Amino acid sequence: MSSNPQRSWRKVGAAAIVLVAALTLKTGQEVLTRYRVGFNETDSLGNWGYIVDTQKRQPARGNLVAFVVPDNEYYPAGSSFVKRVAGVPGDVIEHREDQVYVAGSPVGQMKSHDRSGRPVEPGPVGVIPTGKIYVAGDHKDSLDSRYAVIGLVDSRRIIGIGEPIL
Repeated sequence: MSSNPQRSWRKVGAAAIVLVAALTLKTGQEVLTRYRVGFNETDSLGNWGYIVDTQKRQPARGNLVAFVVPDNEYYPAGSSFVKRVAGVPGDVIEHREDQVYVAGSPVGQMKSHDRSGRPVEPGPVGVIPTGKIYVAGDHKDSLDSRYAVIGLVDSRRIIGIGEPIL
């Protein structure tokens, strides 16, 4: 949640305007069944508003993807995230000390503890299997596949492919 209430209300207002604009640009039924508006309330990505196409569910490296996170201690059950796809089936995940690499490209540093000082378990290593993807946020403190609590995202958890709007 944003620490600046005025900024939060501006986000809600802007999101409402975007939703109304989307409804006017697309047929109402198509919008309601195919598209969702997604919000990112953290700094994990550079944008905070997304249109998610629920009919596009086969993400490629570099796409933004919306997905339901596994049950965890940090977010309520059923929460959804928008992250960037950093790895696809067949890519190799490596941990070199506290650095993570996917398909030879650096993803980011793993932290050993969360903000509360509790230890966190590192995410997976090895070849990404069919039906799974590796996701990463742009922010160094993003909760993403670098950590076991998120791990590899199963294709059944994917909501759709996102496009930034704000």
